[in-house]
Amino acid sequence: MTKSPRPAAFRGPRNLVLCCDGTSNEPGPAATNVVRLFRALDKDDTQLVYYDPGIGTTGILNLWKRRTDRAKALLAQATGYGLDAHVTDAYRFLCERYLPGDRISIFGFSRGAYTARVVAGLVYLVGLLRAEQTNIAEFALKAYKQSADEDELAVGWRFARSLETRRVPIHFLGLWDTVGSMIAPLKDRVGLGLTHLPYTRTNPSVAIVRHAMAIDERRRMFRLNGWRAGPYAPDPFASSTAAQDALEVWFAGGHGDVGGGHPELESGLAKHSLLWMAGEAHSAGLRFDTATLNRICHGQRRANGELVHCPADAMGPIHQQPAGGWWIPEWIPKRARMKEWPERRDLLGYYLPAGEPRAVPDDAVIHRSVQVRCDAGDYTPTNLPPHGKLRVVDTQVLSGKMS
Repeated sequence: MTKSPRPAAFRGPRNLVLCCDGTSNEPGPAATNVVRLFRALDKDDTQLVYYDPGIGTTGILNLWKRRTDRAKALLAQATGYGLDAHVTDAYRFLCERYLPGDRISIFGFSRGAYTARVVAGLVYLVGLLRAEQTNIAEFALKAYKQSADEDELAVGWRFARSLETRRVPIHFLGLWDTVGSMIAPLKDRVGLGLTHLPYTRTNPSVAIVRHAMAIDERRRMFRLNGWRAGPYAPDPFASSTAAQDALEVWFAGGHGDVGGGHPELESGLAKHSLLWMAGEAHSAGLRFDTATLNRICHGQRRANGELVHCPADAMGPIHQQPAGGWWIPEWIPKRARMKEWPERRDLLGYYLPAGEPRAVPDDAVIHRSVQVRCDAGDYTPTNLPPHGKLRVVDTQVLSGKMS
């Protein structure tokens, strides 16, 4: 595929935007914030936007396909298995379209947020292949995954040097409640193991990081994968560095109450994190059709009065977790060194998670909507420190068509 040229009259940098959806999420009536953001972003020759459906979506064509793929979808939800294809597709999009000076932004929710981090880590460690080399994108990912052990990082660097890949920065990384690990080759190359891949917890090639996190999520299979802010040094061989602009903000609700995926009329809480993320992204240079954004986030009714989009609501319903079959893993012993909540007792090096709360640090940053809900008097999560120690941030307001 040939590169996408800039319009002749255009002089500024283009935005290349990746939107990576969550586990078993795709466009539909129970939209995630990734889908909503995708819909609200301007799309033209100066802002190219890519959408990837979530891990575990089956693309069902018939009943037999539905049944055989369901087990794969469940495995994907539990482990992130199947991430490779999503990563290589997004990576190939960047390789084919990137031109010098373009700004890359990547968004993701849930394990889609981990997909976003993996793509960013792949770009930093291996670089972007040239457009005519995208037939070997899978080999770039393989070299990256083989670098999961710190002793093997040279595998990725050697691949980059031999292919003369392009060193490019990531402008903006927008994440909703990152969870997940990835299947990667073990050091002996005989088996597979779950691991955190290189530069997915911290990445010096990313200029701006924004992470919306759920206070009330308790499921074992959805433990939070936080971000470690560090220096901004997109060129690993340059000596100059600057501070990375990273901000993690806590929102009320469980995983889907922050990242979306619940029925529209139950999504008032999720709209707050969407508005916050859109405001941060706009400040970083991304362009939105604010008429669409306002319709999604501030409510819209049909001519007969039926609500199409519910508005942002700090008092919206919280979907309690764990629920249903998600309780089963909560009673499987877990290594004590992985314990997040001190009130869980361990025995012989193991403990039962039993829906343990996430650990919110004393110096955490919360969104104003959390404060509003707390002040109303019916929201007192056990893991939220006293308000006097917390910093509160609000949403930046967008108005008009931002271009």
